[in-house]
Amino acid sequence: MDEVLASPKEKILDFIINNPGSHLRMIKKNVQFSMGTVQYHLNTLEKEGKIKSSKTRFYKNYYHINESDEKLLSVFNLESPRSIIMYLLQHQPSTHQEIAKGIELSSSTVSWHMKRLLESNIVESEYSGKYTLYRLVDREKVLENLKKCSSTTWNSMINSMVDIFSAFEQK
Repeated sequence: MDEVLASPKEKILDFIINNPGSHLRMIKKNVQFSMGTVQYHLNTLEKEGKIKSSKTRFYKNYYHINESDEKLLSVFNLESPRSIIMYLLQHQPSTHQEIAKGIELSSSTVSWHMKRLLESNIVESEYSGKYTLYRLVDREKVLENLKKCSSTTWNSMINSMVDIFSAFEQK
């Protein structure tokens, strides 16, 4: 899309298509319009049926109308749950203590996020003796959705991880 000729609404829609699960402040920061302009066009796009939104505990995330994995995509925009998911991609199944140590978060923080990941059916748990083991419900779906998020600012790290995982899958 031509940057000079694109309207604010088109730029916002293009950003959402390329960055599914983005929240208001992320959109504003990247398209560089005023908060009021971004809010106006988000409401217009939603009324026109071009985008939809999903409210999580802290953010209202926006998706192109064709997106189907809203819960998973919205989690990728939050650093701590994204770190948990990235850890589980590499080390599953894992115990609570392994996750906390591996991503360098407190046990209570991991517990808080793990509860929400379990409720969202992104992560599942099973008991093994005195430990609870955690794993991703659908690893392939997680990898597929990571690829959809490839153009957000934090994704240089994810892009390299996806490339690594893809290389392993090809073997």
